[in-house]
Amino acid sequence: MKTESGTADPAAEGRLTDAASARLALVERLQADGVLTDPRLRDALSRLDRGVLMPRAYVRRSEQGSEPVVWDLLDGAHPKDRAEWQELVYSGESVLVQRDGERLEGQVRGVVSGGRMTAMSTFTPYTVEVLQRMRIASGHRYLDLGTGPGVSLALAAALTGPGLAVGVERDEHMAAFVQKTLDRVGVASVVAGDALDGHAPLAPYDRIHSGIGVPCLPSAWVGQLAPGGRLLTTLATRTPSWPGHCLVTRTTGRHVESVLEGGPRGHRPLHGYTWLTAQHHLQQIANRPGKRRPTTFAPPPDHAYGFWLAAAYLVPGVVRHFQADTLTVVAPEENSWAVAGPGDGTVRVHGPRDVWAELERVHDLWVRAGSPAAFHVDIPDDGAQQHVTSGTGTTALGWELPALSTTP
Repeated sequence: MKTESGTADPAAEGRLTDAASARLALVERLQADGVLTDPRLRDALSRLDRGVLMPRAYVRRSEQGSEPVVWDLLDGAHPKDRAEWQELVYSGESVLVQRDGERLEGQVRGVVSGGRMTAMSTFTPYTVEVLQRMRIASGHRYLDLGTGPGVSLALAAALTGPGLAVGVERDEHMAAFVQKTLDRVGVASVVAGDALDGHAPLAPYDRIHSGIGVPCLPSAWVGQLAPGGRLLTTLATRTPSWPGHCLVTRTTGRHVESVLEGGPRGHRPLHGYTWLTAQHHLQQIANRPGKRRPTTFAPPPDHAYGFWLAAAYLVPGVVRHFQADTLTVVAPEENSWAVAGPGDGTVRVHGPRDVWAELERVHDLWVRAGSPAAFHVDIPDDGAQQHVTSGTGTTALGWELPALSTTP
């Protein structure tokens, strides 16, 4: 790289080399972990300059649980921030990019206190899993909902080809900023709007991906899916503990098929959705874990996603404390919890709600249904309530999905 006078700029050339090395290292890690298997996506990841899309990033400087939270905004163009910023942007972790809906062009590096993060990139291995499951081909029309900083959209655009990928972002500041950055790295477009409405002007789409979790499938999304198309979204409940992934495929005409499966992670829910948290009960649980009683229920392992997904719906209002030594589930609104004994056939329960007994009941129903790993979602054409079932017959396991209008 040369300056305006025509002389070489060693510092700039060094930054470009460092960024290229960081991209390559990220790709190699994803391949080594068995996450990245698609050669076309590998090439797209190798070329995408994430630093252009996320020129600044927040890091937390205060301890977990302390208030107000202290944030440090790193600027990738600043010499003092460069190394930490680059390590963060290419770490593969989720990157925090916006606080309290601020204008991104006006961000100033340095320490700030309080506020909440309103935009972030997705955990990179999950982005890769989603894009590979979408099976994006050259020439596909692609719709990205809840675009955020645009990393997933930029990668999808590299797979579809020029002018075929569009994103919808509700935050006008974010949408405008992402369009400017995408103009530098790809050929995707971003519009400001409500992701729940999709984007009718360019419909139908061969692929629709939602980067936000929704309680049920919006009719606009299903209606904008082309024959042979695939739609993938997280179905969100009030608990972040057990996310569900819903894949909708349109065969011919108006006929759609929809499969819901659990998994280790998913996208955050739509704007305004309130997740439950066990954070405010952890000290109480440590001081008073509950009354001990015997139990014959041995919860299935974490990777028994079908059971835990069913529990998210059939044991509502419950969240898991994943950092506990043994299985700990909390119903924060009822001030109730259950703490499994250390493999000694006991459980400790506290509060008016026996969440452990509820888990036992759902486990019995799940086993009677054949321990399903996946469920079918019925999507009525008239917009009526959507029903989930494991199959047919008297032992099938099922539940209703909440309507969008009931979003907590």
